[in-house]
Amino acid sequence: MSVDSLALMAILGMGLATYVVRASGFFLVQRLPRSRFLDAFLHHLPGAMFVALVTPPVLNGGPPTWAGALAVVCCATLRAPLLVSLLAGAATVALLRQLLVGY
Repeated sequence: MSVDSLALMAILGMGLATYVVRASGFFLVQRLPRSRFLDAFLHHLPGAMFVALVTPPVLNGGPPTWAGALAVVCCATLRAPLLVSLLAGAATVALLRQLLVGY
C-alpha cells in the first residue's frame, strides 16, 4: 500500500486548518472581558447553532421527515432521554419512508 504524498499533505493541511480555527476561537474568547451578555451568548450558542443546522433539512424533507421531527419534539416534551427522542424520530422517518414509497 502506498500513500500519495499530495493527498497526505492535503489531509494534514486540512487538519491543521481545522485546529487553528478551533484554537483561535478558544483563545479569542479568553481575551474578551467577561460580562453577563457574553456569558448568556455563549450559553445559548449551541442551541442556536443546532436549530440553524436542523431547520432547513426538516423543512425540505417532506412528510416523513416532518413526522420524525414531530416525534422528537413530542418525546422531548415528555422529558424522554435524548437518545430515546432521536431513535423515535429516526424510526418514524424510516417507517414512513417504507410505507409512503416515493419519499
